Amino acid sequence: MSIVDHWIEYYPAIIQTILQHTEAQMGQIFSLTSTEAEKIIAAAIGTLESQLDVASIVLVNRDETEIAKTVMDGVKPLTARIAFMKARQAAWTGKPTDQTRNDIAAGKFTAISLGINPEELVPWAGGVPIYDQEGHLLGGIGVSNLAQEKDKDVAENAVVKAGFKVCP
Repeated sequence: MSIVDHWIEYYPAIIQTILQHTEAQMGQIFSLTSTEAEKIIAAAIGTLESQLDVASIVLVNRDETEIAKTVMDGVKPLTARIAFMKARQAAWTGKPTDQTRNDIAAGKFTAISLGINPEELVPWAGGVPIYDQEGHLLGGIGVSNLAQEKDKDVAENAVVKAGFKVCP
């Protein structure tokens, strides 16, 4: 068995991620614009304000570069950092952070096989990938400060309200 065959058989998530990132290197760069990011943030803030909640919201591009951030008054300490880590993980894996956690817990993958430093793995819900209507991964959003399922709901609703998708 060649090394390539070994990688394909045992590390399919890494191969998928490499292929996704190779697409960008071949001139097909898909990412959020700052205007699109602000539209998603505005949708999240609207949802939070209607529920009388506050949170930190961070958006990253596919390359994990932070492109928009809002830290609402009254959030708990460290929520902005956690929101960034959630967004980054969702952008890297193309999956919600809770799905990644569940896949690892079920033994489908390890953090390392997904290209994630185990010390930086985010086990909480609230990180969601952002896809365009054609299914291209654009980046990720992270929301932090509420119960994790509420963080996830705010993130998903913001992405959809802004005209994007949370799965390919």
